[in-house]
Amino acid sequence: MEGTCKWITGGVIGLVGILGLFLSAHAHDTTFYWLGIGIFLVAMAVIFFMIKRQFDLSEGATH
Repeated sequence: MEGTCKWITGGVIGLVGILGLFLSAHAHDTTFYWLGIGIFLVAMAVIFFMIKRQFDLSEGATH
């Protein structure tokens, strides 16, 4: 992924994570509560992985 595509992907994944929080906030049973929390955690893990990969790529290019 190059440039703008990375930002768009990160933004979409962030929105999915926020939707997961809304799902858990408005849940009437524990299944949807934990599903929303799980969606949020997976979205945040993907975003942190994207950040880590970019730092790894930038370190590899300078050394």
